[in-house]
Amino acid sequence: MIYFILALILLVVVFTRLAHLDDSIKKLQAEIQIIKANLSAGNVSNSTQNTVQSVPLSQPSNVVKISVSQVDEIKKEVRAENQLENWFKENIIIKIGILMILAGFGWFASYAFMHNWIGPEGRISLGVALGVLLTIFGSFRLGKNKVQGVAFTILGSALVVISVLAGQYFYNFFSPIIVLAIAFIVSVYVSITALYKSYEDLVAYALILSLCAPYFSHTDSMDPVLLYTYLLVVSIGTIWISVLKKWKSPTVMGITGVLLYSLQVFWGGVANIETTKYTILLISYIMSLLYLGVNMFGLIKNKIAINSGDVYLTIVNTIIILGFTTSIVTKDYQSIFLIGWTLFYAISGYFVYKTTQNDQMFYIHTLASTLFLAVATSIEFSGQTMVIASEFEAVIICLSSFVVTRKIKIAENFSALMIVPFLLSLSSLFSSKWDTGIMHSDFVVLFIMTILLAVLGVFFRANGEVSKSELKMGHFMFICSTVYLYALVWLSSHALLTQKDMAVFISLFVYTIIGLITHFVGLFNRHLVLKNYGMALLIAVVARLVFVDVWNMELTLRIVTFIVLGVLFISTAFISRSQSREVVSQ
Repeated sequence: MIYFILALILLVVVFTRLAHLDDSIKKLQAEIQIIKANLSAGNVSNSTQNTVQSVPLSQPSNVVKISVSQVDEIKKEVRAENQLENWFKENIIIKIGILMILAGFGWFASYAFMHNWIGPEGRISLGVALGVLLTIFGSFRLGKNKVQGVAFTILGSALVVISVLAGQYFYNFFSPIIVLAIAFIVSVYVSITALYKSYEDLVAYALILSLCAPYFSHTDSMDPVLLYTYLLVVSIGTIWISVLKKWKSPTVMGITGVLLYSLQVFWGGVANIETTKYTILLISYIMSLLYLGVNMFGLIKNKIAINSGDVYLTIVNTIIILGFTTSIVTKDYQSIFLIGWTLFYAISGYFVYKTTQNDQMFYIHTLASTLFLAVATSIEFSGQTMVIASEFEAVIICLSSFVVTRKIKIAENFSALMIVPFLLSLSSLFSSKWDTGIMHSDFVVLFIMTILLAVLGVFFRANGEVSKSELKMGHFMFICSTVYLYALVWLSSHALLTQKDMAVFISLFVYTIIGLITHFVGLFNRHLVLKNYGMALLIAVVARLVFVDVWNMELTLRIVTFIVLGVLFISTAFISRSQSREVVSQ
């Protein structure tokens, strides 16, 4: 104990002296700036000129003259040394007396602990009292020296909390709720002090202290309602600080703490407590709305671009809502809750976009809304019904984004959502149901996917940039639609015809006709995309014939297939020749 007190005394002395040195340095830096300004204006002070010219003219030429900056550096060192010396000389008897009293008190406390003169109550009280004094001292030092003030405030407040925790752990003096209350009061005091001086780093420390208090005091393992009520109070204070000072870090830290404590709910920690779980759900929803509200408020009021903090806040908020809903709400009602959040995020994203024209926030909220909708869809539907629902949802979201923003680029970006139904529809391509015919759900999945991709292709060509030489989103959607069409032709012909070679012949014949038509339409209209698309399809047909079907077909059907397709290819020579004549005549 004596060494601890002596260390604190030494720390006070060192930091106090550093404060004086820091103040001196700041004054000297101000003087340097003034001198530099005078030098740049050709107006050097007399004192500086006299100092620079202090070297006698009779000195040899090899003597190095002292520059203005060197003089300032020397003056700074001399003043600092003088200040330190003057501090030790000033009231030295009183300072020695104070140090002697503190040292004696330290030895007395150590001796009293060893002989049990000071019981457990006294030890804890001494630690709390010392922590309070250091915290108050640090609060007053904040106005004169930030480093000192922050250090002593953190040291003192931590000592208070540690002393109270020691009283709980070793002596059972305090209940977890009392420890939580004391830690919260300490954090509030530190936060108010930091707000008054506008020190964001000290606010971050106070927030960490308040968030860690339930864990160290074991309050998190007692009553879940109490825990989340406490987190709600902390969240309200955090949001108030963020709005007051326009700081993003407190809300990021606050929602991170809520997420960490919520993991026990996601893992089923309170899912079976019927009397409290919906109260916890309500509190979690209120916290999510508060964090979402302060995020939107900041963007609308400041009208600035979204940053990583806003993205993180929205993502974590979405995870918290999903986690609580799927962990607490019964399965029969989960989709209803999620649809509600889907609409809320969609409306909030629309409102923020219309107010700020912020594309990024619209993306974030729409994607979060899409996630809620996807989870609700997976809960309500299964199998191919879920795939069909996801196809329509992706297209509706894509088209709706254009209706809201009137920006085709945003709609093109949201068309990437079609990847989800594409991956889900892969199972329909290889389903065993095709062995029984075409009247089944897998046919419907592929058919709807074909139609919806074609609809997107028409939409993008009608509203986007039209080009005959570059592959645009409209072209890409049309190509994807035809791929599904080719899959339908192939699978349907094999399902309807018992002779598989005939099915192959029909499929390849259809592909060849489509390839020739698109190739020459592109050729005649100087549409490079269509021309190359048709040629690629024809190359694929020939490759299929040469490397696969020539070895699998019966001889008769093989002859017919090659002759028919060969005639189709040769006939293009006449079309090409007529096209060449038109070009020459022009």
